[in-house]
Amino acid sequence: MPVIAIVGAGPKMGLALARTFGAQGYKVALVSRHPAKQDSLIAGLAREGIEAAAFRADVFDRASITSGLAE
Repeated sequence: MPVIAIVGAGPKMGLALARTFGAQGYKVALVSRHPAKQDSLIAGLAREGIEAAAFRADVFDRASITSGLAE
């Protein structure tokens, strides 16, 4: 199954992208500075049958992005 990483995921554009790709069979990785804030998005996606998880990364910190995407 393919995976899409949405960096800077949030309740508007990030959620729309997650729904679009998730409906096409992608697993969704929501990447943000505060992954705990993604819990409601993940729960909503799960109700739609979309597998999603949250990961921590800060786009202003190269090492953070590298480790967040590696997860």
